[in-house]
Amino acid sequence: MAGMVKMMAMAGVMAGALVASAAGATGTVTSVTNLKMGTGVSVDGNQVPSNPSILIDFNGASTTYGQGFSLSGGALTTGSANGYSQPTGDTTQYLMVNAQQTANLATKDNTYSGFGLYWGSIDSFNKLEVLNAAGNVIETILGSSVVNPGADAAGSNYNDFKYNRYVTYTLDQLSGERISGLRFFSDKTAFELDNVSFFGGKPTSVPEPATLTLFGAGIAGMVAASRRRRKKTA
Repeated sequence: MAGMVKMMAMAGVMAGALVASAAGATGTVTSVTNLKMGTGVSVDGNQVPSNPSILIDFNGASTTYGQGFSLSGGALTTGSANGYSQPTGDTTQYLMVNAQQTANLATKDNTYSGFGLYWGSIDSFNKLEVLNAAGNVIETILGSSVVNPGADAAGSNYNDFKYNRYVTYTLDQLSGERISGLRFFSDKTAFELDNVSFFGGKPTSVPEPATLTLFGAGIAGMVAASRRRRKKTA
């Protein structure tokens, strides 16, 4: 009896872990400085990752892009001025979101499972929200969660490579979510970014109730088999 109870308890833990990991999954944030690996030499800020599903480089005057993307809010600019600065090494047009302003980059295609962007002079008060198809926030990424303290810290140099990073976000494969857009906000001046790339691939959906039912049926079969073995040895 003790063996059967132990087996059932273990099964319950396994099922609980399966549901919890699926329900609580969101995504992973990684970032790298704008340097050639191990050389200390700056990479051209205009570089973009190879083979993205779609790339938004903010070049040109239009705020409507291919593949169903659209941009609202923020300002397309080049160079630096009082209160904002171009991402280090970036000589092309980029997106700047000023203090207490919001910019939204949205798409009608809800199949993306990850994205990357070149985030310039990362400040602790910058905020990036990842949105799903319903417009709800999947994940909030703060500047302070990418680099802490940020470029707004006393004595910092906003052109320092450590404050200019290529940031990548990848949905957990069990999240069941889709990325439909990004929202940029800066509590103070400013949020600067360029070269946003979206990557395709639909994440694996959360296990359906039927799947969990089959899992439970399998556990019940194990318990029944255990009972038959005990009767036989008795």
